[in-house]
Amino acid sequence: MKHAINFGWQFMDDYKEEYLNKLPNSSQTIDIPHCAKEVPYNYFNEQDYQFISTYQKLFDIEENISDKKIILVFDGFMLKARIYLNGKDLGEHISGWVQVKLDVTDIVKQKGNRLVVVLDSREDKSIPPFGYAVDYLTFSGIYREVSYEVHPKTYLENIFVKSDISGKVKVEYDKIGDSEIKVSHKLLLDKEIAWESEVDEFKVENPSLWDLDEPNLYTLITKIESKDGEEEYRTRFGFRQAEFRPDGFYLNNKKVKLVGLNRHQGYPFVGFAMPKAMQEEDADLLKFNTGINIVRESHYPQSEHFLNRCDEIGLLTVNEVPGWQHIGKEKEWRDNFFIYLQKMILIQRNHPSLVAHGVRIDESQDDHELYEKANQVAHQLDPTRQTLGVRNFANSELLEDIYAYNDFSCDSMRIGLINPKKVKTQGKPYLVTEYMGHMDPVKPTSDERTKVEVALRHAKVIDDNYKYDNVCGAIGWCGFDYHTHVDFGSGDHICPHGVYDLYRNPKHSARIYASQLVKEPMLEVISNMKPGDYPEARYFDIYVATNCDYFDLFKNDEFVARYYPKHDQFKYLPHPPILVDDLVGKTFQEGRFKKKSWPRIAKMFTHAATQGFNALTLKEKLYLAYMMKKYKVTYAELVDYYNIHVGSWGGIAKTFTFKGYKNDELVIEKKVGPSSKYDLSVEVSKTTLKNDETYDAARVVIKHVDQNGSLMQYSNRVIKIETEGPIKVLGDSAQALLGGQLSLFVFSKNEPGKSRLMISMDGIVKEIKFEVK
Repeated sequence: MKHAINFGWQFMDDYKEEYLNKLPNSSQTIDIPHCAKEVPYNYFNEQDYQFISTYQKLFDIEENISDKKIILVFDGFMLKARIYLNGKDLGEHISGWVQVKLDVTDIVKQKGNRLVVVLDSREDKSIPPFGYAVDYLTFSGIYREVSYEVHPKTYLENIFVKSDISGKVKVEYDKIGDSEIKVSHKLLLDKEIAWESEVDEFKVENPSLWDLDEPNLYTLITKIESKDGEEEYRTRFGFRQAEFRPDGFYLNNKKVKLVGLNRHQGYPFVGFAMPKAMQEEDADLLKFNTGINIVRESHYPQSEHFLNRCDEIGLLTVNEVPGWQHIGKEKEWRDNFFIYLQKMILIQRNHPSLVAHGVRIDESQDDHELYEKANQVAHQLDPTRQTLGVRNFANSELLEDIYAYNDFSCDSMRIGLINPKKVKTQGKPYLVTEYMGHMDPVKPTSDERTKVEVALRHAKVIDDNYKYDNVCGAIGWCGFDYHTHVDFGSGDHICPHGVYDLYRNPKHSARIYASQLVKEPMLEVISNMKPGDYPEARYFDIYVATNCDYFDLFKNDEFVARYYPKHDQFKYLPHPPILVDDLVGKTFQEGRFKKKSWPRIAKMFTHAATQGFNALTLKEKLYLAYMMKKYKVTYAELVDYYNIHVGSWGGIAKTFTFKGYKNDELVIEKKVGPSSKYDLSVEVSKTTLKNDETYDAARVVIKHVDQNGSLMQYSNRVIKIETEGPIKVLGDSAQALLGGQLSLFVFSKNEPGKSRLMISMDGIVKEIKFEVK
C-alpha cells in the first residue's frame, strides 16, 4: 500500500555535514512538491537555483511493518541526491524526470524515522540533457511527490497490461521475493466488474474501446496470495489500437489527423514544482480550450498526473527520453541515458493515451550504436508501441519505426510544411514533431501585427497538415512559453514560443487551434481593430477565428455584411479564418450618391482603410474623382464620409459587433470598439481546495477589460494581492499585468478552513472565497 509523505518537511537552502545529525531551528517548513529556489518571472541569474540544499522529513509508518517490504519512492527531484534514512547512507541517486525507488526494509522503523535528502541541483555534464547548451531550464527541488510503499515479502512490480481491440488481455509482471504466489484478476469498468480470471491471459467480450471522444478506461485489480500475505494492485488501461502507417495515423483502425502541441512542464516562480491540479489543468487546456488531439512530452517524461488526465479525457501523447541535441560520448552519460529510457517506458507503458516512445535525443546527430540499442530496449520493454526519433535535419539515419521531423520551413504565408514527397522517410510513417516556434516568436506584449501574422502562419501549417493526407500529423512548438537559458530567446530567460504564455493565458495563435477543433461555439476577432497600431493608421487585414457557420457584422448596430468561411487562402482547414474585407457594407447609404454606386464606394472605403489610400487602383481613383465631380463633392466632404463610415485615425471610433450562427441559430456574440469603462475580469479554476496526498492548487485568471470584455492588451497595471485563511499565492503581493492579463496560482495550506483572496487595482476590488478541506 502506498502512503504519501509530502506535508511538513524541513528545508535548508544549503548543506553542512552537521545537518546529517540535525537541521537547525532556522530551517523552513515546506510541503512537497517544492522548488528549492523560487525565481522571478524573468530576468534572473540561472545560477541562483543551482546549489546543494538539504531536506528532512520525520515520519512514522502507518501500518504494521513486521515481515513486510518497505520501498521509499521519489517521483522526481532535480537533479541528483544523496539520501539518508535513520543515519544510513543510501547512496547517490539520479532522478531528474524519473522515479527513484529504494528498498529500506532493513533500515526503516515503525516510529521515529528521519529521512534526509542532500539535493544537488547543479547541472551535471555526465547526465542528460547536459553537456552543451540546453534550450530549457531544469530548476531545483523535490518537485514531485514522495511516498513509501508497504508490501508483503513477496510482491509484484512493473505490472504491464497488454491489450488489443479484440478484448485480448495479457498481464505481465515482475515477482519480487521467493514465495510461490497465486494470482487472480478482476476487471472493472465504471466500478462494475467486467471480467474475472485466475490466469494472466484472458479475453473480454465486446470491450468498450478507448478513443478520443469516449476514452473508456478499465481498472485491472490484480490480487496475489502467498505465505507472506495478500496484496492487491490497481492498473488502469484501455482497449485500443494505435498505429502510425505510411498513409497516416490510425486509432482503432480509423484514420485520424493528428493536430498537436509540445509541452514544457514549467511555471512562473516555482519551475516544475506544481501539484496534481495544475498538471491536470494543462491537459484540460490543451484538449478542451485548444482542441488538439495529441501532445508531445518535450523533452523529458512528464508528471503521471498529466498523463493520467490525458487518459481520462482522450488526449494522445508521445514521450521523449530526456535530452536536447547533445549526445555525450562518456560511458557514464550514455549509461544514464539508458536508465532514463528504461524507467520512462516502465512507468508509462500502461497509459492508453501514449501512442509512441521517443527514443532519440531531440534534434541530435546520428549515433548508430546508441539509437540501435535504444530501439531494442524500447521494443523489448514495450512491444505494443512504435518508436520515433525526432530529427531536425533531413536524410539522417532512420532506425525508429516512425520518421519524426522538426519542420521549420514556415517563414511566411508562402509555405506551411515541406511537401512530404521531398522527405526521404524510407517508406515509414511520417510525423512532424515541431513547427513555428523560433520562426517568429510572440510575447504577450508583442505588437498587434506580429501576433496576427504568427497566428495566421500557425493556420497555414495546420492547413498543410490537412492538405498532405499521408502525413500522420503535425505537433506545433509549443503549447506554453517556458524558461530557457540566457543563451536563447531575448535574454530574459523566457522562450516565447507558446500559443499560451507562461501563465497559461492564450495568445492569438491558440484561437486558431480552437476554431478548428473545439466543439463548443467560439468566435474571436484576432485583431484589436485599433488603426493606431498600424502604419498609416490602417486597419490592415482583420481576421476572425471561428467555428461558426457564418457571422453577421454590425457597426454601431447597423448591419454591414454577412461573412461565410472561404477556402481560397486556407483550402483544407475545417474552419478557415474569415477575412473581414468590408467594413462599410450596407451602412453606406448617402443619398447624395445614386444607390447603385453605394456598394462600389463602400468597397473602396474598406480598401483604403485596410491597405491605405495609396493602394487604391488607378481605376478606383478615377471612379472617385468622377463621382466627386458629378455630385459636386469636395475632397474634404469625401474625407468626412470616409471618417463617418470607417472611423479610422481622426474619425469617430466605431463599435463593431460580430454575431456568430450555427444552424441559423445565434450562438455567440462579441463586441469590439472604443474603450470607455474598465474593470477586472476574474475567472477561477475552482474554489474548493482539497488536500490529499499533497496540497491542492487553483489558477485565478485576471484580465483588465473594457465594457465590451475586450482585453486591454497594453495594460501593465499593478495588481495588489491579499489573502486571509489557509491559502497562499505564488509570487509577490503586488504583481504587474502582462499584456493586460495575469494568472495567480493559489495553493492550499495543510489545514482546513475558509479563506479569501482579495485583488485590487485602481480602486477596483475583487474578492474570491475559497474553502480548504
